[in-house]
Amino acid sequence: MTPRIGMYEEQRGRPRGRSNLDYAILESMILIANKYNLDPKQVIDAFFNAWTNKISHCGSLEISCREVNHDSATFLITKDEKVVWQFPVNLDIIRNQDARDSIKKFPMPKKMKKTDELGRSLKISELRFGMKGINLQAEIVEIPPTKHVYTRWALEASVSNVQLADETGSIRLGLWNDQIKMVHIGDLIDITNCSVARFVDKLQLRLGSKSTMSVIK
Repeated sequence: MTPRIGMYEEQRGRPRGRSNLDYAILESMILIANKYNLDPKQVIDAFFNAWTNKISHCGSLEISCREVNHDSATFLITKDEKVVWQFPVNLDIIRNQDARDSIKKFPMPKKMKKTDELGRSLKISELRFGMKGINLQAEIVEIPPTKHVYTRWALEASVSNVQLADETGSIRLGLWNDQIKMVHIGDLIDITNCSVARFVDKLQLRLGSKSTMSVIK
């Protein structure tokens, strides 16, 4: 059962009662607000308006609700008809007024950089084991059947190690739960702040709580 979202209480830099995915989504909203000179409260309220009215506007951004499931909805953010972001959001984050108001007290993401200071995207051939903070653009070329596993906390989860490719090579990317629903074969995706691990003696990209993934086209 998804815990009810209330006001945040920080402990070791992370709000209590918040999953890594919810934390990353709220950080993404703050990053979007920072990039486009918007108030984070305006951004999260625009998500609520898009959920209720299918589409809303916030500054120069257009936010549309593309798909609604039982407890989450997938939103697409565009600017001048170009995709800025697309991700699923736990509806408890935006349906609850207290939760939306609490974004004003949400800690600013550490090491947040201005747009012109962001590092360049690497090519797959440049990736090496142990790298962190990697930015990458690549195409989804394969999505294996989803597997159901149990985490170390005895929670059931879905996982798929999708195959990414660019002009220099290919690599697997581990996706979990709602992340899998975000992508389709042929999508060009942009991922930031990921790391390079090794799985079954092959390199693999991994998304962390600070990572973002968006569909470019």
